Amino acid sequence: MALKKNTWLQNGCRYLSHLSFRNHLLISAVLRLVLILYAQLHDARSLVPFTDIDYKVVTDGARLALNGDTPFARHTYRYSPFLAYMQIPNVLLHPAYGKVIYAMFDLLLGILIYGQVRLDLLLQHQKDRDECKRTEKTALISACFWLYNPLTAVISTRGNGDSIPSFFVLLSISLLIRMEQQLPKSLIIFCAGLSHGFVVHLRIYPIVFSLAYYLCLSTGPFPKPFKLNTILPNKQQLWLVFGTLLGLVTFTWIFYALYGWQYIYEAYFYHLMRKDMRHNFSLYFLLQYLSNAEDIEESSLLLKCIVVVPQLLLLFYLSWTFGQHRQTLAFCVFCLAFVVVTYNSVVTSQYFIWYLTVLPLCIKNLQHLSLVRCASLLSLWLCGQVLWLLPAYLLEFKTWHTFFWIGVQGAVFFLINGYILVELISNYEHKSFNARSKK
Repeated sequence: MALKKNTWLQNGCRYLSHLSFRNHLLISAVLRLVLILYAQLHDARSLVPFTDIDYKVVTDGARLALNGDTPFARHTYRYSPFLAYMQIPNVLLHPAYGKVIYAMFDLLLGILIYGQVRLDLLLQHQKDRDECKRTEKTALISACFWLYNPLTAVISTRGNGDSIPSFFVLLSISLLIRMEQQLPKSLIIFCAGLSHGFVVHLRIYPIVFSLAYYLCLSTGPFPKPFKLNTILPNKQQLWLVFGTLLGLVTFTWIFYALYGWQYIYEAYFYHLMRKDMRHNFSLYFLLQYLSNAEDIEESSLLLKCIVVVPQLLLLFYLSWTFGQHRQTLAFCVFCLAFVVVTYNSVVTSQYFIWYLTVLPLCIKNLQHLSLVRCASLLSLWLCGQVLWLLPAYLLEFKTWHTFFWIGVQGAVFFLINGYILVELISNYEHKSFNARSKK
């Protein structure tokens, strides 16, 4: 019986490996539609909903906007009004409309990953016929890593919209990498800036990629130690800055004109000053919980320094180390997103999308990691979450006092993430460091 199961599994894997990318895209679309349908059935029959509460918040904001009110009249609506406008058909057509849009962006991400990996490998091995034959397979594996990832599929079909900013993050990276192959270069860079500015408008976190984007457009090697005059802008960098400011300021000004200071506070400042006492994966959860419980106001500044300073130092170091080369830009953005999530004061499963989106672009450069080693790192990452979920379940559903246990597991998960990042950096293919890309 076991032999038959293994044979069936091997045949299934062999069949999938011979499918075209278009067929994989079709299968992924069907799987997401099935999950959306399941969500409708589950929510109608279960007290514990499948749909993310944030999806309902945005839908309520869309209903308010449709009625001429501000979406911020909905308590806990702290997003760009753009998302509320986009989900107005939730009210007019069907409640699952937004989920279909998020699933579509999932598929667009798969297309972007496939195209970018394929182009990178073709340019790298254009004189090696054997390697060119492997290009299609590597691009397909990289795209399937995203398309068949259960975490990404479930999160988007639950109604979380992080696939939209993730798409524009990858679009910015792709445009900056492709600028040498597509003319005019200034227009491509300007469009990359527009995409970056728009995504910063949607979510604040991509702003940490700005230095890496800027550095990858430099025209020469950087001296050591760091000197201020090395970051003075050239023509290409000015186009990037101009596009970014235009993309960010335009949408921000439009919604500020409509909703005033309330929009600025809820969409931006709230996230910078946010204190969330609900249990989450963050290393700082227990510290925040105890500080709030004891009403220790004087610790807030110290707490912010503890959270922010190490993170800023790491972000600068990674940007300076990997951001100087367009060949390593994708890996740089992955590392930056990984650090932002790991060091954040609030960490939930949906935040993992921020770096899982970029990881498929880096798989081709992680060939030093064996499948066994990759499986062990993945198992370690999942184990850290499972160990956290047990005390979280006991707290939320059994009302056990497991705050200290959750805090310890948050620290364990932080260490696991740090170890994984070090392993990925250590095993990253260093050939791309040997020469700067031609400018």
